[in-house]
Amino acid sequence: MGLIKWQYTSLLYAFFILPTISIGFAADGFEYLPDESTLGLWHFDGGDIVDTSANKVKGEVEGKAAWDANQDWNKENKPGKSFVFDGNTVISLGEADVLIPKVEITIEAWVYPEDLTGWRLIFTNWDGPPGAYHLGVQSGITKFHINTDKGTAFAGATDALELEQWQHVAGTYDSNQIKLYIDGKEVGSTNHGGKLAGAAGFDVIIGSKNTRQFKWKGLIDEVRISDIAREADVLSPNLDAPQAVEYSEFTLPTVWGSLKNE
Repeated sequence: MGLIKWQYTSLLYAFFILPTISIGFAADGFEYLPDESTLGLWHFDGGDIVDTSANKVKGEVEGKAAWDANQDWNKENKPGKSFVFDGNTVISLGEADVLIPKVEITIEAWVYPEDLTGWRLIFTNWDGPPGAYHLGVQSGITKFHINTDKGTAFAGATDALELEQWQHVAGTYDSNQIKLYIDGKEVGSTNHGGKLAGAAGFDVIIGSKNTRQFKWKGLIDEVRISDIAREADVLSPNLDAPQAVEYSEFTLPTVWGSLKNE
């Protein structure tokens, strides 16, 4: 999705009396902007699978590379692109150690499910035995699993995701709690501790797990992984109107556009 950004000059700062705020405005809905805590960020705007974070993790499509350009991402009906997962396609990020932080983590994405039978995985470092994490959906119920040196635990939602609707899903872990968010609202949490424990030989995958099972069917967009547990206000998209968000070390300097499901 395209993004127009304005970084205000000191004159405009003075005008708004906001000397420490930088603001971005989304032209075609919104895009995340990478910050110092972003480990990987994929906009899926077509062409190569590009990580716009500083780490530039290379992604490889296994299956059919296709983008959907017909989703209206804001109230002005300006289209943005998303990646099409046809149930046979995944994106491998390889054995990317940089995507396995040890202390805290946030994984988030916009998803448009077309089939929620069985397991459907969104973003994982997982196999049969645990890897470090997986964010996915089991029979419609979203779950975020974390594996640490103290064992495996997960936070799960109560209500099912809706089919053929855009929804924002996010999982966080701060070394004390695992939390799960749907459309910016906390829907599940569980106490857990320890350092994240990745497994040698496991790929990080968008759309399945390391064995290439439980493939996602539907659309995915704006995938981001971070080495902090992002706060709820950053994970709360405003679905009614654009709204500026302050920039700080732990927040996102962008504007969330209205999400239009048709």
